[in-house]
Amino acid sequence: MTAIDILRALFEILVLWVLIYQLYRMVRGSRGGAILAGLLALVILCYFVLEITEARVLQKIAALILSPGVVVVVLFQPEIRNALAKFGANRLIKPLFSRRSEKQDFIAKVVDSVQFLASKHIGALICICRTNKLSECVQTATRIDAEYSRELIGTIFFPKTLLHDGAVIVDDERIVCAGAILPVSNKEIKDRSLGLRHRAGIGMAESSDAVIVIVSEETGGISLAVGSALQRDMSESLLTQRLTELLNSHANTEDDSKDSQA
Repeated sequence: MTAIDILRALFEILVLWVLIYQLYRMVRGSRGGAILAGLLALVILCYFVLEITEARVLQKIAALILSPGVVVVVLFQPEIRNALAKFGANRLIKPLFSRRSEKQDFIAKVVDSVQFLASKHIGALICICRTNKLSECVQTATRIDAEYSRELIGTIFFPKTLLHDGAVIVDDERIVCAGAILPVSNKEIKDRSLGLRHRAGIGMAESSDAVIVIVSEETGGISLAVGSALQRDMSESLLTQRLTELLNSHANTEDDSKDSQA
């Protein structure tokens, strides 16, 4: 046996070990594990019965029905689907099959949640991080670290809850914290209709590159603060357009920076 044959054998053993271990992880503690045990017992029983009776035709039918590929796909369809989804979401795999810096799903969630709050006249202050992570504000807030969703945003800003007066900080499409206290703008604001929520949003936009979405409790109007600019009474289509421009352009710039460093 040559060195190449030995390496090939070791490689095959390694691949088999990984496959068996991953199968064990999928079925461990799940309903599929109990089903697999029951199926193995049934296969062994059928094998001995068919061998004793020498029913060759039934043996061929049983071998076809109980082939490993068919059994694995039928029994472990949810587990296989979840495993493939996790594999596809891997940071090394996802960029190969998805559009670069695609944030449309997240932007749609933000717009949907903001529209819902506005329709109910529920005030809200949402800070979407870009380069600056707003760590000082995060430290004084209530940590959440959860996927962004309309239901969670609606719960946080629902009147009379303990966190509804503060701001939500979002980073990497996740809600980092709620109840954050933002710095109020020191500039003189001539528009007296702007309340504390708008002033805090403007102050945060002035001191960072975050994108701030504000919902007025009084009017239900939607505003967007970026830098020193405040856009008020934004429609759904305009908000979607501006978030797409701001967040996608930032993501593309960040990716270019990473590529150049690599």
